[in-house]
Amino acid sequence: MKNTPFVLCVIILGISALQSADPPQPEPVTFVASLKLTKDERTVLERYIGHAVRYADSLSAQKVASRCLASPEMFAWEEFLYLGALLDAYQLTEDTTYLDKFKQAFALFTDVLRKGDDGYLGWYGKPIPPRRMPGRPDLQIDELQMNFRAIAILSRWVELARSDAEYARANEGRISGYLELMEKQLFPKWDERGFFVDMGSQGAVYRGLDYPLCDSREPGVTLPHEKCAIVVDGLLALYRATGSPQYMRRAVQLGTRFKRSLSLKDGHYEWMSWEPAGSWDVDKSKPDGWRVEWIAPDPLGEWYVAAVSIAVNLYQYGLVFDEEDIARLIATQKTRCWNGDFAAPEYRTVAGIGSAQNKYIKGQFLSFPLALYDPDLSRLVFEGPHQKEILEQSANSWKGGVAISPYIRARYLMRPLVANGRQPYTGYGDAYLDDADDRAFYKSLQFRVTEPGCLTPLKPSQMVYTLSQEP
Repeated sequence: MKNTPFVLCVIILGISALQSADPPQPEPVTFVASLKLTKDERTVLERYIGHAVRYADSLSAQKVASRCLASPEMFAWEEFLYLGALLDAYQLTEDTTYLDKFKQAFALFTDVLRKGDDGYLGWYGKPIPPRRMPGRPDLQIDELQMNFRAIAILSRWVELARSDAEYARANEGRISGYLELMEKQLFPKWDERGFFVDMGSQGAVYRGLDYPLCDSREPGVTLPHEKCAIVVDGLLALYRATGSPQYMRRAVQLGTRFKRSLSLKDGHYEWMSWEPAGSWDVDKSKPDGWRVEWIAPDPLGEWYVAAVSIAVNLYQYGLVFDEEDIARLIATQKTRCWNGDFAAPEYRTVAGIGSAQNKYIKGQFLSFPLALYDPDLSRLVFEGPHQKEILEQSANSWKGGVAISPYIRARYLMRPLVANGRQPYTGYGDAYLDDADDRAFYKSLQFRVTEPGCLTPLKPSQMVYTLSQEP
């Protein structure tokens, strides 16, 4: 099955067009006392929460079952994002009503889990329409990135539920059930199916970009960085929920792989959206070609933001990426991806190419979490023209809802933490490194990127394989 670059972008843009632009007036919300909000900020947040609540209330058993059969991958790009926004609502208010709404809604999704041929539970349904195989119209798959999106929101719910002792006692069974689902089903099945590849000192990758994903004999090609970011999010959240070092080890391996994929030019990083990792990425029907048809920097702003999140997230734990790496990513953002104009910002790829030069380049190449570490970027994100845009679009249930989740989390949840310390989660990183074996493993992966950094093999004949990458 060939890989079409902008399939998912078109589908997600379609979701936006379907959302209501004129929802009911937001219900008043009582926010935590530490949030000092202007009238406009309160409007944005109340609407954001309202969108999440209304979406959860609109779900039904029939709707979820139908959506699963049609394309379970889309749970990752719509349903699970809205459920994640309910968790934001709890953190902004400390009102456990939102945790209750989450578990009530997620019950609809656990109800449609079913066992595959290998005995593991999954959400089985058809691939997204552009990836359906003409010869197998009834093929049903269990899709990797959607499973890790589920792991991320379930782990986060567990952590938040435990933050309220009384609520945790009342929901002990639900907490245990979510943990069992993640640790016995959603996480291990991908290892059993052969989708994970340990690359030694080079880190690790997940495979799974091609279909059929339910066939463990052919797990597919290496995931691009923007999809790997979803896996890293899930692993970090699962580590926080369980304390089990295997999940942090895996996140560190994936982060190392991304760092190994960075090229260094004039003090800033650049990278390709997809980086081949092994012989499984070779198209044997071509004389010297990859199974992925194009290799280029991220053409979509959302993909750039996702890739950057791998580095920023691990940096906040004090792992893999350090101050030098963050400084280089800031340089990328400021010198390559932004025109430097606060009043009329324009955005480009890491190669400095904008939509005027290439019609396939779309979106806002602006990382909100990265902006927390630079005063100019903070001014651009939190004080610039984007504020007006966010307010004007806040009534739209997509553009004022999950589309601004990264902004909401950066501004109202992460910004206060970073103000008290640039790396707010180093306690978790330190706990992981307390074990001598984990510490030795981590040290075996550590390296510093020096020029030129990664030289992406544009064709298989340029690839230098390690033992773990050979057939």
